[in-house]
Amino acid sequence: MKRKVLCIALALLMCMIVSMPTFADSEAETPPDRAAITYSFGLDHVSGSTYKMRAKVFNLANEEVTVGLILYDVSYHVIDSCYTVSTNSIINLSKNVTLSSGVYHLRISVKGDTVQQTVQKNYTI
Repeated sequence: MKRKVLCIALALLMCMIVSMPTFADSEAETPPDRAAITYSFGLDHVSGSTYKMRAKVFNLANEEVTVGLILYDVSYHVIDSCYTVSTNSIINLSKNVTLSSGVYHLRISVKGDTVQQTVQKNYTI
């Protein structure tokens, strides 16, 4: 009987381990941890009307990666942008911008051998 309960518990544990990535947050901004390239990005307030658009990319495979940040206004007119191409294991990208009140869209584009992804975040200032 103990062996049967142990086998059932082990089977349930295996099912949970296999299905956990399915229950991950759909709003997550990065691929699963097993991916070769992960990133975070955002728009941070510096002072007054100055904001910093920033990205940090972890390039675990040290492959050549192109990273671009583009800031749009509410009508999708480009306000500012920055980009880099690098094989470093950690890639930092940032640029200060002056913004007035309104709605803005910050878009990151990450392209490499193992990833090609574009994600957008919206900000109201």
